[in-house]
Amino acid sequence: MIDKYPLLKEKDKTMFVFEKSGKYYGHIVKNKTDKAPAKLIFETPKFGTVEELKAEYPSAEV
Repeated sequence: MIDKYPLLKEKDKTMFVFEKSGKYYGHIVKNKTDKAPAKLIFETPKFGTVEELKAEYPSAEV
């Protein structure tokens, strides 16, 4: 994992960014709650740069 950040449009989900063979992709994970563990929701398509991935799936952090 090379980065992680909360998603802008989905406050209860976190993006975990990975790199493989020069391409970047992310796992969107629903955050842990008192009643449920964290859960993998979606794996993004692969992007050429981390910036392209973040443009498609923006961070809630400023």
